[in-house]
Parts: sequence; C-alpha cells; structure tokens
Amino acid sequence: MCPEAAKKFEKIQLNRMTIQRRIMSLSGNIAEQLNEKTKFIEFFSLALDESTDISSTAQLLIFIRGVTQDFEVVEELLGMCSLKGQTRGVDILNVLLDECSKTDLDISKLSGVATDGAPSMIGVNSGLVTLLKKHLQEKNINAEDLMKFHCIIHQEALCSKKIEFQNVIKVVVSTVNFIKSRGLNHRQFKQFLDDIESEYGDLLYYTEVRWLSRGLTLERFLNLLEKIGIFLAKKQRDVPELKNTDWLCDLAFLVDITNHLNVLNTRLQGKNQLISQLYANVSSF
Repeated sequence: MCPEAAKKFEKIQLNRMTIQRRIMSLSGNIAEQLNEKTKFIEFFSLALDESTDISSTAQLLIFIRGVTQDFEVVEELLGMCSLKGQTRGVDILNVLLDECSKTDLDISKLSGVATDGAPSMIGVNSGLVTLLKKHLQEKNINAEDLMKFHCIIHQEALCSKKIEFQNVIKVVVSTVNFIKSRGLNHRQFKQFLDDIESEYGDLLYYTEVRWLSRGLTLERFLNLLEKIGIFLAKKQRDVPELKNTDWLCDLAFLVDITNHLNVLNTRLQGKNQLISQLYANVSSF
C-alpha cells in the first residue's frame, strides 16, 4: 500500500501499547531460548550481584554460565529480580531458587557461585553461600564440591577506591555540580563551548557506583580546564586550585591512573572470558 509514502509511514510513532507488546514478545522469546539451552547444560555456575536502584529498590542480577556435553558454553543473564523487603541471605536464596525453578535448572548441576564480599552473600552463618550449601545437603546433593568465588572485577574496583585523592575529587565534583546542576549555568556553559567551537560540548557527571565515570569525568574536566576557568571567572566564582600548580599535577596524575584503571575494567568485562584471562590482565596491570 502506498509505496510512494513509505518514508512518511516510517516517521509515524507506534502506539505505546504496540511498543510494549513488542518488548514483551522479544523478552518472552529470549526467555524461551534460554530455557531451551538450559536443558542441555551438564554443569553451570552462577554470578550474583545485588544493588539498589534510583527508586531505592534492591535489584538482584543473576548470570549463568553453563557447558553442554559438546563443550558449548552458554553465558546469559538469567534474571533480574526485585527484592521488595530485606536483603538477607535467606531472601536472596529464595529469589535465586525461584528463578532457577522458572527456567527448569537442575540445581544439582551447580558447580560454582561468584559473589561480591557483602555479608549477606558470604556470611558464615546466614550468608547466601552457606544457606545454599545447606539447601543442597537437604536435597541429598553433595555440596562439598561447590566452589565459591569473590568476583575478580569487584575486587579490582575495591582496590581502585584506595586511590582517593579527595583533594582533587572534591574540587572537580563541586565545580561540575556548580555548572551542570543549575539550569542557567549549564545552558550558558554549553553555549560558551559552542561559541568557541570547543571539541567537547559539555562536562560529565561523576557517579560513584559507576566504575568508569570517575576517569571519564576527570579526563573531560582536564580537557576543558582552560574553558572552565574562563567561565568561572565570568560567574565570579573563585576556585584557587585551578591556578595551583601542585593541584594541577595531582589532577593530571589522577587522570592518567584512572584512565589505566578504566582500560583494565573494560578488559575484565564482556562475555566468554575465562578466569585465566582475567587473572593475566590483572597481573600484567
């Protein structure tokens, strides 16, 4: 119908319910594919991470890596589950077992669990791993061979937090917030960068829970340092650190170090990586 008007039809937005049905259909199809794959898994391991979103709801992410008889590796997000109440070890266990039952996973084939270092995960008496072992024993499944790991990426992120440099971070964050969190300042700053044809059009926010954001924020701040100084002078905001040579050296050093950490973080992420590869990346770093 109306081939000459094809481009006009492409610009028409779909009804929100149509989009919702499409998303639900895609989600259902992915779940079916995962259920089909899990039927052929001989052994599998799980990686779990619990974090709180912007609505203060605890979200549990469960990743699965399994291997079939033909040594085909299956690695997928098993599910994201909301923890409405408490986030104790027993609450996480119940959600985990419920998610496994939805996908018909045979819990007796579980060979390893990777978690972060939170007490609810690795607590000696009531942590998830301890309770999971007890659950397996109750089902007459040998739990002694269950391997437990502390997430290597999480360990690396914790190590990077030791490089505090609060004298640099505080000044950068307060300056970025002064420019970006006030509507008028933000508009004027973007217009200023546009007028001088700057390579970058804006600053970046720093979010502590996002590992890569610190390095990216610092790098952008350093690249726009001269422009930021001019803009702050126009706004009659005095930031003496921007003229302090020692402070500028600390900023440049921190930019370099966080860039190296970001490269390492990126190498530690992604699918189908083996522990030997991750360990080699950390060791070489």
